[in-house]
Amino acid sequence: MKNLFLSSLLLLVASFGLRAQNVCESGYPAFRQGISFELTNYDKKGKVSSIQHQKINSVEADGDGFKANVSLEVTNEKGKNLSEGNYGIECKDGGLYMDMSGMFDPRSMAGFKDMEMEMAGSALEFPAKLIPGQTLPDGNITMKASSGGMTLMTMTLEVTNRKVEAAEVVTTPAGTFECVKISQETEMKAIIKRKFKTVSWFAIGVGMVKSENLDEKGNVESSTVLTKFEK
Repeated sequence: MKNLFLSSLLLLVASFGLRAQNVCESGYPAFRQGISFELTNYDKKGKVSSIQHQKINSVEADGDGFKANVSLEVTNEKGKNLSEGNYGIECKDGGLYMDMSGMFDPRSMAGFKDMEMEMAGSALEFPAKLIPGQTLPDGNITMKASSGGMTLMTMTLEVTNRKVEAAEVVTTPAGTFECVKISQETEMKAIIKRKFKTVSWFAIGVGMVKSENLDEKGNVESSTVLTKFEK
């Protein structure tokens, strides 16, 4: 009887973990160990500026949720390494939360690799269900680079006015995806302050499929497209 009770308990725990993991995997950012994808960045003239190679290296239980670690390598069009780094995605309370440190350009971050880095802020939240007309929570992150106890650089990134605009089908070199279109305003403060609007398309279980940065007149300044996706 004791062994039967223990077996039933283990089965219940395992099934709960499986359900929780399935909820995470059905969210909008990709959340499954082993998934790899390639995002190609273009300038306003449509020329390749860089390529992001990302892979979910691990997914581990963390309290009532799960955490994923994502590696990121940036190369040029010929495959030369420009920079590399990591960021995290967390699944909890029925939603996915993306570490905003992944939004900093790894090429600019490479210049701080020998410094003491301190980051604080909130993550970008993606609820399990995204519906046109829905408003999403803001996000922010502040990064301080120091050396010998002296702060040399402070960078702040604020994402506001996040809205689910529509449901659309998007085709890229990686395939055709049913997406939700999300718009947001991003303000970056460092030596200078820069503000721009971003429109992105996300697919369930895949993540970002396409993204465009727009100037004040609505012209595309740069764009990113999913060019490879492997489960």
